[in-house]
Amino acid sequence: MQALRQFYLSRYYKKSMYGLLGLGFVGAMLLISTKIRRQQQKQKSLDHLQSNELSTQGTIFNSLDKCSLSNLNQVRTLKTSIKLEIDFKQQIIQGRVILTMKAINDIVKVQLDAKMLNVLQVKVNNEDTTFNYRQQLVQELGDQLEITTQKQANEEFQIEIIYQTQQNVHNGQVALNWLQPSQTFGNKHPFLFTQSEAIYARSLFPCQDSPSIKSTFDIELTVPEPLKAYGSGILVKETKDGNNNTFYFNQPVAIPAYLFAICAGDLEKKQISDRTYVIAEPALVNKCSQEFQDMESYLQAIENYLTPYKWSQYTVVVLPKAFPFGGMENPNLTFLSPSLIVGDKSETSVVIHEMIHSWSGNSMTCQNWECFWLNEGITTFIENKIVGRIFGQNQQTLHGLLGDNSLKNSINNYGPTHTYTSLSPKIDQQNPDDCFSAIPYQKGCQYLRFLESLIGENLFQQFIRLVVSQYTLNSDQFKALLEKFLNENNISGIDIQWQSWIIDPGMPKNQLNIDQQFKDRYETLANNLYESQLQLEDFQNLHSNEKCYILDLLGNKQITEKLMKDLEEEYQLFDSNNPEILHRVLIYGINCGYKVALGDKLSQFLSMNGRMKFINPVYRALAQKQPELGLRIFNMYKNSYHSIAVAQIQKMFQK
Repeated sequence: MQALRQFYLSRYYKKSMYGLLGLGFVGAMLLISTKIRRQQQKQKSLDHLQSNELSTQGTIFNSLDKCSLSNLNQVRTLKTSIKLEIDFKQQIIQGRVILTMKAINDIVKVQLDAKMLNVLQVKVNNEDTTFNYRQQLVQELGDQLEITTQKQANEEFQIEIIYQTQQNVHNGQVALNWLQPSQTFGNKHPFLFTQSEAIYARSLFPCQDSPSIKSTFDIELTVPEPLKAYGSGILVKETKDGNNNTFYFNQPVAIPAYLFAICAGDLEKKQISDRTYVIAEPALVNKCSQEFQDMESYLQAIENYLTPYKWSQYTVVVLPKAFPFGGMENPNLTFLSPSLIVGDKSETSVVIHEMIHSWSGNSMTCQNWECFWLNEGITTFIENKIVGRIFGQNQQTLHGLLGDNSLKNSINNYGPTHTYTSLSPKIDQQNPDDCFSAIPYQKGCQYLRFLESLIGENLFQQFIRLVVSQYTLNSDQFKALLEKFLNENNISGIDIQWQSWIIDPGMPKNQLNIDQQFKDRYETLANNLYESQLQLEDFQNLHSNEKCYILDLLGNKQITEKLMKDLEEEYQLFDSNNPEILHRVLIYGINCGYKVALGDKLSQFLSMNGRMKFINPVYRALAQKQPELGLRIFNMYKNSYHSIAVAQIQKMFQK
């Protein structure tokens, strides 16, 4: 290009018969080339700033959150009013959002997070304004909507944005998950659900997509009849206009964007108690109601440990199998996996976990995703307490041991020195989903158990109540709150081991303290199962958590085909309807090449489950032991998985 430039600018070319025409053409080409280079240089400069000139917590756009491209320090959202028309045929949403905002400083622009949106019009205080939609500003974080508006400090104003979502033709990681009728339990109607955590609310509407920013919500959802739609708030009214149904919701408690959620489909709602409800497809709603009929007692137990429930109603929605998690704590609209419906209520601790998020996560929220343990570690700690109060000490101990096993597995997957094994992981331009694992849950929980052992159970309960009364917290603020609490309660001379627990990677140095007799009992059961000396009836009478823990203990032994045959024929584990059990058995079978574990049982399991807790470890084992088989099965079923799951599983087969 440089030689071409020199020739066209030379006096020989200028004097030629083509000079006048050629210079115009080449000038345009050079101008385009220059613009492209400048844009590339601009992006490189941006990337450089992102990686080398970050504050400890933020980006070049803010000092609070590395995963947000919004100018969070300069302006804040107070209220979000959002109207969505759901188009199942085109698989897009027509949207209008009004953000009531307040300038913190004098500003000349508002920068919002966005992803895969077509922005059609922007108004500020009902007047059109200029805007710039910057695509793929940072690859893993998506787009940015920059709006021109000049406001003074403390001035409140409204931004109205008319937009539509884009069709997700390349299966990018977005909040919307569109399902065909064949992917539902009823097989008659399409279905839609969203997953906004961690950074996908920006693909639903332009917003300040950071847990540090909270707003109240008014939600209006329109769907074709006979479908129903639900949003993360309290239902205010519903109307019918022609062939469309419209539902109106209000969320009076300020929440971060990642807790905004909607679902739409052929749904039925059943009341369980004065304030608890279950929503599911008609084919499943009765089973769900029975499985979760004790929700009121769970809620009361949590209130007794913490404080009164402030969200008025507690509603769960059991989604189709494509939902990638066990649960998601959307306020007034907790999403649950159908994998929890096993018939014996043995998986209801997931519901307890999501309920507790109403305090830790939804009321007190981690400031950014580098301190995610404040959401999940605190919730898991309280969950362990409530499991003990409701189901007894043995179940509480098993709950902790199973969590410890999942912690070890996660650390092993990353490697013990990886930053993602720290409770303060470094997230630089990465999708925080990449660092989500059992670690913030279980390592965070174990740190709180360690602190409780230093402070005492009753006093530590007071501290937990203080923590969940906060608005947002980062790790340093948690530490300051703890130190202030210790000082006010005249507690001195204790080492909270902040560096080794919160900063350092790897397994915690202080292991769970479990009664040896308790351990010995399950070691004996595992030995008997390994040697086929455990009676089938005795095994079947065990709680599913006990079965899972015994199966985990088998991992310390040599897994042989004889063992797998016994587990199949004598203990019938390949016929288990509990995916907690079946995915463990399948992994053992894959690792030792047991044919039954590589055949129809495997394919059926991966076709019937979309929950990443189960399918990811199975695909990981396949990627290591049977990569061709694993990739073939994945390609068969990937369209039925959520895009978050697809992205993570694809990486396993790229290594």
